[in-house]
Amino acid sequence: MDRGTDAACRRINSELEHNSGDIRDLTSYWHESHYHWISALSAIDEVALTNREVAARIAEANMYVKAAFHSSDNERMAQLIGWARQIAAPLAEVGHAEAMWLLCTLPGDGSLTNKEFDVAYRAQVEAAAAAGSIEAQFRLACELDQPETRERSADLFKQAAQAGYPYAMWCHGLDLLAGNGLAKNELAGLDYIRRAGELKFEGAIHFISAAYGSGSHGFPIDKEQAALWWKRLADTDLIRY
Repeated sequence: MDRGTDAACRRINSELEHNSGDIRDLTSYWHESHYHWISALSAIDEVALTNREVAARIAEANMYVKAAFHSSDNERMAQLIGWARQIAAPLAEVGHAEAMWLLCTLPGDGSLTNKEFDVAYRAQVEAAAAAGSIEAQFRLACELDQPETRERSADLFKQAAQAGYPYAMWCHGLDLLAGNGLAKNELAGLDYIRRAGELKFEGAIHFISAAYGSGSHGFPIDKEQAALWWKRLADTDLIRY
């Protein structure tokens, strides 16, 4: 267990053990799910993670967020979110991209109208994407995937795809296939889709299996390969839409 996860577990166990009804299994949940978070962190440019303490603090904050959204007690949830915000806010102020994105994922405190919250949220996501958050780039690309902003959306999908984000690799591959917001390049598009499939993104696996089954998109008709790819949809670590 890394330092951030250990700190989160110890703090929650010590302060919430008296009322553990809806979180008694959370420690095992953290151990399993935190692997994916650390995997994501390890994909980020090393320059952004030269300070191990920063990475540990972000991991700790994320554990509080995960615990909060598994709690049915509003007061406990608010406390956990508060702990996460206390960690992330100072890091976000100095431009740490993952801390900026973490703040984007936290619920509002009710002080803003829905319209004000939407404006503030969009500004936060824009800032996190500009700072280099892969998650923020992907989220913003999805929001901008409209006719009037398609070129910027395609560019953001590309940035997140080049950083190794599987869902973005799928979207960027489709953009390249169709020439959607950028120059059409079918070979590059298929390469991104295959890579997304190899990383177990659901949509890409469906696409590749169907392409082998029908012989479309330059794939040879190969029923065996189609079946093998289809079987991957049963993998427990499948990345879904």
